[in-house]
Amino acid sequence: MTIHIRQNALQGLQFTATANDHDLPIDMPPPEGEGPDPHDLFDTSLGACKALTVTLYARRKGIPLMSIDVDVQRDNAEEKKGVYRLKAVLTLNGDLTDEQRAELLDIAGRCPIHKLMTQTDVQVSTELAPAV
Repeated sequence: MTIHIRQNALQGLQFTATANDHDLPIDMPPPEGEGPDPHDLFDTSLGACKALTVTLYARRKGIPLMSIDVDVQRDNAEEKKGVYRLKAVLTLNGDLTDEQRAELLDIAGRCPIHKLMTQTDVQVSTELAPAV
């Protein structure tokens, strides 16, 4: 799959990412722009993956989860030192036992993006397209 990023206006800082025919805005945080910025999208992918993973698991296991909210809190104070901290806080809504809540918390820790961010050797290469 290829995600396409295009600049909305020459010399501008607003971009649009297109993934699976869905457009996502990309900008800079205030005062340069209105956001969301690339860090926001990175953090969002973690929260979204946890929400989807927990919801699908609960459905498959018949756990009475009515809804889930995920807040992702960022601490990037030491990012320049190589430390980027994300904390996901789950709000599980439904008539759940303590055991079910603990099970869903465990499953949230196993979502694919969490694993990708923490257990995978992600290798990135950057190259130029042929000049036109």
